[in-house]
Amino acid sequence: MTAHPHETAPRTETPRRVAVDFLYLDATTCRRCVATGDALEAALAMLAPALRARNVTVNVNRVAITTPELARHHRFLASPTIRVDGADICTDVRQNHCADCSDLSGCATDCRVFVWQGREYDQPPAEAIADGILRALDGPPAAPAPEPYAMPRNLTDYFHGRTTLMKTIQVFEPALCCDTGVCGPDPAQELIAFTADLAYLKGCGASITRHNLANDPLAFAQTEPVRRFLEVAGSEGLPLTLVDGAVALTGRYPSPGELTRFAGLDAGEPATACCDTAGCDCGGSAPSPAASECECREPAPAASGCGCGSGCGC
Repeated sequence: MTAHPHETAPRTETPRRVAVDFLYLDATTCRRCVATGDALEAALAMLAPALRARNVTVNVNRVAITTPELARHHRFLASPTIRVDGADICTDVRQNHCADCSDLSGCATDCRVFVWQGREYDQPPAEAIADGILRALDGPPAAPAPEPYAMPRNLTDYFHGRTTLMKTIQVFEPALCCDTGVCGPDPAQELIAFTADLAYLKGCGASITRHNLANDPLAFAQTEPVRRFLEVAGSEGLPLTLVDGAVALTGRYPSPGELTRFAGLDAGEPATACCDTAGCDCGGSAPSPAASECECREPAPAASGCGCGSGCGC
């Protein structure tokens, strides 16, 4: 990479903190998003000496844009996007057909093309991202976003397609003290983890419902596969998981990977690794609007008789 004119600038007295936002549709299947994430890490490593010399500290926010609500919140235009203090490192939005995201949504989907030194890259070189970060650092502050935001048709079709492809999950549970079973000062860790998994997947748009035998017995009686299961195995065989009305699992709660597969989403990191910015029910600390992850791997202490963090009033 050609040396940037400011890479050797002396260390300034006042530290500067900048936010680098990496926004993407899918970082498990889409090769373009995966490669861009890798290139971003390589670019930051490449820039580390120059950033230290300029007394610049970088905070990286990785944001999975999994719902239309998140797209509107972040005023998302194309995937993947890299912003420095709100300024897109790409001066224009160029896109072409992305086979991976098209497969994910079941409809034709375009993703971003990075332009650097007169060439277009589906998978940008680390040098291109490093150059974009330096230009954003040296440029004027990001201009206020125009109002109102209009989601591009490309993204609207993508989210609609993903929702259409998702399956319906129903979990029929044994009698619990409340809707989640995580009440009291010492809730079962299994139920805390399962509640967090469901909150994450619901944030991704998955259709999941829970039915508690104590609070919702009618659902058990009116759902034929569940009624027949109880006649044979009794309530001791619960929990029971249905996927689009078919029995998928009995005797235990689904793992994060199983839930992801049942929902029709692509398997990636375990759902309990983080929670989406839209509605964290895991009991962990809520993320800031600019972040996609929160430090909620461990549950918070139960509050006033309920540890679910959802404000259910149980």
